[in-house]
Amino acid sequence: MGRRKKNKFTYDSKETQTFAGLVFIILGVFFGIAVFSSAEDQGTIFEQARVIFGSATVLLSPYLVMVGLRLLGIKTPFMSTLSLTAQGLLVVIAAGLMTAFTSQPWEEIKLDSTITEGGKVGYYIIVSIFGDGFPTQAATKLILILLTLPLIPIAASFSLNNTVEIIGKALSYLKELISKLFFYQDEEDQVEEEPVKASRFGDFNNLLKNKSQDDDGPEPMPTVMPKKKVAENQDINYKEGDLGEDGLQQESLQFPNWKLPPLSLLFPYKKSQAKEASIKQNADIIEQILASFGIEASVEDAYIGPSVVQYALNIPLGIKVSKVATLAENIALALGVDSKAVRVDTIPETTFLGIEVPRTNRDLVRMKELMESENMLQTSVQLPVPIGKDINGEAVIGNIQKMPHLLIAGATGSGKSILTNTFITSLIMKLTPDEVKLILVDPKQVELMDYNGIPHLLTPVITDMDKVVNALKWLVGEMETRYTNMAKEQVRNIEAYNQKKGFAAMPYIVVVIDEMADMMMTSNRVESENAIVRLAQKARAVGIHLILATQRPSVNVITGIIKANIPGRIGMSVTSSTDSRVILDRIGAESLMGAGDLLYKAPDKTKAERLQSGFIEQEEVIRVVQYIKDQAPEVEYKTGITEKHLSDEEASAEALGDISGDDLVEQAIHVVVRAGKGSSSYLQRRLNIGFNRAARLLEELEEAGVVGPPNGSKPREVLVSDADAFIEQLKQSV
Repeated sequence: MGRRKKNKFTYDSKETQTFAGLVFIILGVFFGIAVFSSAEDQGTIFEQARVIFGSATVLLSPYLVMVGLRLLGIKTPFMSTLSLTAQGLLVVIAAGLMTAFTSQPWEEIKLDSTITEGGKVGYYIIVSIFGDGFPTQAATKLILILLTLPLIPIAASFSLNNTVEIIGKALSYLKELISKLFFYQDEEDQVEEEPVKASRFGDFNNLLKNKSQDDDGPEPMPTVMPKKKVAENQDINYKEGDLGEDGLQQESLQFPNWKLPPLSLLFPYKKSQAKEASIKQNADIIEQILASFGIEASVEDAYIGPSVVQYALNIPLGIKVSKVATLAENIALALGVDSKAVRVDTIPETTFLGIEVPRTNRDLVRMKELMESENMLQTSVQLPVPIGKDINGEAVIGNIQKMPHLLIAGATGSGKSILTNTFITSLIMKLTPDEVKLILVDPKQVELMDYNGIPHLLTPVITDMDKVVNALKWLVGEMETRYTNMAKEQVRNIEAYNQKKGFAAMPYIVVVIDEMADMMMTSNRVESENAIVRLAQKARAVGIHLILATQRPSVNVITGIIKANIPGRIGMSVTSSTDSRVILDRIGAESLMGAGDLLYKAPDKTKAERLQSGFIEQEEVIRVVQYIKDQAPEVEYKTGITEKHLSDEEASAEALGDISGDDLVEQAIHVVVRAGKGSSSYLQRRLNIGFNRAARLLEELEEAGVVGPPNGSKPREVLVSDADAFIEQLKQSV
């Protein structure tokens, strides 16, 4: 029988830690009582304990209690191992500082160290570090203070990022204060303070700080008020103009003194406080849920965006990302949110996995906030549009010129039409009518009608779907004309062409179709698809760009050939993962919350980015439109854009169709003349048509004099030898 093993009492055992924790708590309470000992308690044990640290005992007492609680396994803020170590050093240095700043003469302190404010510990620190003759110098105090500064953020459990951020803000405030004291700044040169970026949380041991900001209330309403609203049935003051042989090429600027609309026309916005009360609690819940399924992961960071909080999850090696993604519904259930609202995806340029949880109070990102952002004000792109605000609170600005075409999909209530309005408003606020022209298609007849009457439009807003195909065909012709003009100037793109001309001789053209599904269903689908594909393939270099939006991202609407030629994608809230795959080639859009929550896939990136789009009200659009109309009371729209455009072959077929009532009459003439005989069965086989239609065609050919009368069971005699000459003569006679 083996010998029984003895129980070993180790320093890291649970019993040892419990015993040590109780001892530290008792010592903390003991020193706490010593803090309140009075002069009458001289000679008591409490007074003897108080002279050890002096006045620093008030810091020592809670510190010992916190160490004891930590040993007992109770975790609260500011109680990590690193934080407690820094706090202990601060207590010791505080005793030294109190001794250095004592009012007692140093000769008396050397005789009795208990009379110092820092007690015996403070006296020992001063003498041990600085020597007997150097304790009262100013350098001693400065060195102790400098030792204290780096320990404070560590003791408060601040992450390195938070520490750097606080130091940066302090230096910025100091710089601003000095500039105000020594330099005069004109009121006109003062720039409005930028919106506060989203907060970042480190290891979650620190409490959330409420960022107090001076809020002077809402900004005053702009003084420029619209004289009248643009109603749907309002008469628009415009005249029609003809398109020249060179298309939209301009010989000179039509609006040389154009003034861009000011940002004051847009509604003011409130600065985001970017705080969420349940960060620490939700992080613990996520870790517990994953641990219950055997995944020992830890939440390392969290980012508060306008709509969601993204938790940066550090998962161990050997755990598949898909395994965590399948637990999204379990996490949502534990957090008390919608089962489809939690989204799991990798965080680009990091080794963390992002778990996105909806915020309890979403921030409203107004159009003005995006237009005043640093990214928008400093952009140098030709066609900038504000996509939205990312998870870090940064404004994301898209470049339509680089995209060069954009596909937007989202169900009803996803914010698709509002996003489209922000794009249009951004273009007319950043570019003059000489620089950009718009073609707007609004099947709903209520979303884009406010823009009627501005000189940026080539034609009034199109609401008839039969005219959309005509406009697309005109754009194809305009594209070919522009390529011809650029070939004459020996340039490769619109930028080089305008640079060579010295002004915007060839304006950009942006086509916005608010509901692509209606266009594909009501008009000629084949012609629409062919025109869109041709424009998507070739129109970038000549400055023609497409923005296509739909609420039904099915394969019947967004075909494979259209997707292949439109790399820019925005997926808003959709009803199923199938729709998400159609628009983004991956799942994720079905988890969005609507109201501007979107996934943006830039052409130069492989992963989609979650953003909150800007919000613009109709009143803001009307203000901007009215400001533009005041500069151009009468506008000239081009005729022929929405008229039917026919090629030479189509015109010939239409002319013969008017003569015979059938558009296959020309082909039938060629068939019978080439064969030297005419019969219904022969036309049926050659033209792949029904017998009745073939018989009717043969009768029409007889009336036209192409074939003779019936000859029993034999084929009819052909009376024409040259089909092309006969067809030309027939057209001239008409």
